[in-house]
Amino acid sequence: MQRRSSQLQSSSLIVFFSIITIIVQFITYYFFVSPYLILGISCFISILFCIILIEQTSSYEAGLIYSILTLFVTSIITFLTYFSKEKSLIPYTDFLLLMLLIPWFIPTLTSIVRNMFDHRTRLTGFQDFFRNNSILFLLFYFTAILIGSFSPHTFSWVNQLSISAANFTPFMGLATQIEDFIYQENTLFDILSYLVVRIAVFLPYGFYCTLLLRKQSRLLRLLVLLLFPAILEIIQYFFYIERCDIDDVIYALFGGILGAGSYHLFHTIFRFVSGKEFLERETDYGFANSKIHF
Repeated sequence: MQRRSSQLQSSSLIVFFSIITIIVQFITYYFFVSPYLILGISCFISILFCIILIEQTSSYEAGLIYSILTLFVTSIITFLTYFSKEKSLIPYTDFLLLMLLIPWFIPTLTSIVRNMFDHRTRLTGFQDFFRNNSILFLLFYFTAILIGSFSPHTFSWVNQLSISAANFTPFMGLATQIEDFIYQENTLFDILSYLVVRIAVFLPYGFYCTLLLRKQSRLLRLLVLLLFPAILEIIQYFFYIERCDIDDVIYALFGGILGAGSYHLFHTIFRFVSGKEFLERETDYGFANSKIHF
């Protein structure tokens, strides 16, 4: 009976914190202009609540439920705002899509850091938390990639250049950006934004490919990094030729390699601080020795 009462209190606390987080996020988005202030307040609230939940329940599961609930409601509000732009109380901007990362990224980062310093293994369920939260993120991530690749009016800040046919000339977009800069039709910031955005989009792909295939050969990991963006461009060639651009494959490969490097850097830091391997199994099970797993 006491255990059930404790679980009920934890569930109520998760729901309450999720509601407060969502309210704070959209209030700051509505009233403040500075994106840094909005992100700062939203991240602070998310970190605070995630730490409280983890310490209160001695488990990372509460952080997972908090993350899923907050992300689910935030996604609904964002999509409703997008499809009713003129009638919506909240003005829609692409920044709302960035805010969707907060309910996933901040609890994940907070839990990883907490696990890194949990030398006594007092808290439980980190492997399950990371696996389930990663699956949740990857579903959103690949959905966003597909929508951005085949929807003509989505993520205009990524698809800055418009072409009428497929481009098979490497770095044509970058050359166009530089030429416009020479004739003072854009700025250096525009060129950097063009490069950074296109490369950064595939950083998570490189990170998770390396994580999942960390026991495989480097050649296989490199081929997998190239596979997904290449398939996207082939499909675009047949169904949306205006978006077919060899530069996308090149920048995706750069982003994937940087993502792979970020995984190795992260793993080195994690092992140095915690003295253990990242996602080290606390107990053995049937798939523990699999070459592809979280």
